[in-house]
Amino acid sequence: MLRATRVLIAMTVLLEVTAAHAQTCMVAPTDKKVVSGRFGKLRPGGSGNFGSANTRSHVHDGLDFSTSAMSKPVYATTDGLVTHAGDMKTAGTAVLIKRDNGDVVAYYHLGGLDPKIRVGMRVQAGQQVGVSGNTPSEPMVKHLHLSYGSADQQAARAASFQGKADNRSNSPFRPDQLQYAFRRNRLGWRTDPAPYFCDTFPISDGHPEDVQTLGADTKAQHDILFNGAAAGEGVDSAQAMAAAADAARARAAGQSTEEGMKDGETHGMPPLPPIGEYDAMSANEMLKTEASKRFGNPAWDQEIRKLSLRGLMVEYLRTIAIVNYMQEAIDRKKERIETLLATYTVQKLKNTRTQVDAARNRAASTSKQSQIQ
Repeated sequence: MLRATRVLIAMTVLLEVTAAHAQTCMVAPTDKKVVSGRFGKLRPGGSGNFGSANTRSHVHDGLDFSTSAMSKPVYATTDGLVTHAGDMKTAGTAVLIKRDNGDVVAYYHLGGLDPKIRVGMRVQAGQQVGVSGNTPSEPMVKHLHLSYGSADQQAARAASFQGKADNRSNSPFRPDQLQYAFRRNRLGWRTDPAPYFCDTFPISDGHPEDVQTLGADTKAQHDILFNGAAAGEGVDSAQAMAAAADAARARAAGQSTEEGMKDGETHGMPPLPPIGEYDAMSANEMLKTEASKRFGNPAWDQEIRKLSLRGLMVEYLRTIAIVNYMQEAIDRKKERIETLLATYTVQKLKNTRTQVDAARNRAASTSKQSQIQ
């Protein structure tokens, strides 16, 4: 009875969200209307990030819209209030627009802002907010990255998850592969922007091999991946889509989800050290790498929640190895200190013995002189 009630509530929320989308769907942000970067695509880090300003391994949490590698007009997809206009670190020059329902649409990597755009002003759907660009990373191709954040956690789930998930082979995703908790910031609960648009956009991301398993357009991808994922506490939709995509590729290859995830896959794995392999590092380089990764990285506690079980085991064993290395180094230091103390004690004992012998000789000499007198 309880399960049926929960399913009914979830369906009700889904219907409400679907109706809201139909009434307030968004217009296209660019004239070309082609998506060049899928939502939920894994960016493994380094050269695999294709010039992204975020050099870490991460899941692409928005849609990239192609502007043919040129600076082209970017339009507001919705009516709303401008809550940010300017620099946003790895997002480059950005504009955030808060919709009347509290949701936020983010426009990243802009090459410039429209002179009229100011924080606190209202914009209309279709109004130009800036031009596409590649800020803050010049190697990145000029484009628009659009992210969508829902103000309502349940609405984000309803828009993103419909169905059932379990741990059996070929299940839509492995819950233990996913991030433990939503990350809440001024963008809201990040989710797939696709169902919020009036139009469906073709996807041309340079990977035609993904069309069969992930779909040729934004609606097809959303239906393929999110219709097989379950609503659940602590599941980030971008992470879910990445895991569901892995499952879809595995099924297309006639494999189970587990067989499709090779030991060498970067999904859910901790990053490699930036200096080189650990066995080629000096002690100082090793400690600097591990200390900066954990204690010098404010996002480490969030990143570790994205690791798969295999990734967590690798991180755990790496930590144990470093603890053992440190303990061995401490033991070697203690041995050296104890050796120095032993040498010092022997030298001191030798000096003391020499002093005792000298004192004994003086005493004997004094005794003889007393006897003679």
